[in-house]
Amino acid sequence: MPEDSPEDSPMDVAACLAAIDRSDAEIKAWAVLDRKAASNSSGALAGMAVGVKDIIDVAGMACCYGSPIFAGRIAEADAELVTALRMAGAAILGKTVTTEFAFMQKSITRNPHNLGHSPGGSSSGSAAAVAAGQVELAIGTQTGGSVIRPASYCGVHALKPTRGAISRAGVLQTSQTLDQVGIFARNLNYLARLGSVVTNQPDLEDALNHLPAAPPRLLYLDGLYGARVQGYVHEGLQKIATALPSHIDILPAPAAEIARYLETHKTIYDFEICQNIGPLMSSHESQMSAEILAAIKRGQKVAISDYEKALIERDEAALYFGGLLAGYDGLLTASATGEAPVFEEGTGDSVCNCLWSLTGYPCISLPISGRFQISGPKGLGVGVQLTATTGRDSALLGLARWLETRLG
Repeated sequence: MPEDSPEDSPMDVAACLAAIDRSDAEIKAWAVLDRKAASNSSGALAGMAVGVKDIIDVAGMACCYGSPIFAGRIAEADAELVTALRMAGAAILGKTVTTEFAFMQKSITRNPHNLGHSPGGSSSGSAAAVAAGQVELAIGTQTGGSVIRPASYCGVHALKPTRGAISRAGVLQTSQTLDQVGIFARNLNYLARLGSVVTNQPDLEDALNHLPAAPPRLLYLDGLYGARVQGYVHEGLQKIATALPSHIDILPAPAAEIARYLETHKTIYDFEICQNIGPLMSSHESQMSAEILAAIKRGQKVAISDYEKALIERDEAALYFGGLLAGYDGLLTASATGEAPVFEEGTGDSVCNCLWSLTGYPCISLPISGRFQISGPKGLGVGVQLTATTGRDSALLGLARWLETRLG
């Protein structure tokens, strides 16, 4: 993939609205649209429009969490990250469609590359809006795989930074332990620019202009997630790993530890979604999907002792993977188990992302093209995911630029 041009001219609000008018009747990426949105003339994001996932408050706009229970809810104040966007000059163009409570029920949004397929979830509208060229920047959230997986299915760039790097004040809470905010963009330059604003880490942009001083070293875990990942994805990653033998070490995936910590993630998620969304069941059960009700009921069966044990295991997982990645700049994996599923089959498997939601590690999805592109039988691409340890967000951006350049 060629390096992004620093001189790329961003679309203005009028161009974004025109693009939405051309395509959103079919794609359905937007829950709320502000046709009077305006940006400031100064700031890092001056003149740029941003879509914000509809579980994040924007003052004066509806924020319904993808649920009929909250139809007509109007946010009274901006979420902290929205305040940061405004201060940087961005125009808040509207709210992008989310799945119900940012969970597993499919949304109305379609994949712009093939309308018969899902854009993924739960940040469905954010990924699809960027992929469709309706907007160049969007905000999403991830508790399992809700940023990186939709980015993979839709062929866009996305970053889930270190847990806590982006404020969650004013964002729907489904899991106090696992919820994280992430971002989408048309290219790495815009991704770093947006990331610098919402994380208050100006060095994210600088990282793109300073490739690693020493030759990068990546780890690739052969057979990671086993049969849950499509064979062509394993083959595509193996092709990349073997093409860069001086930079990528190949080791067998630690299956037992992977399985253990995936279960840890599930235990925490089920318990906490039951805590946070479960109280709605008493008066609104008929308005809740089978998917969210099943998760709440699973959470009701999790003993406090098992939940507390899982929280300890979460800390253990961060230490374990920190040891595994010691001496490496990052981990090379797939962003998703395969290409986007057929729309009627739901939003896809998040197994490729759950461990990094559990540990809070930063990760990035890159839509690789050319001879190293990983594509499924329907011709839809699969993103490449890079993961680094806690706090190495800036280094991860530089590593992403390096890998795109190498594979271009």
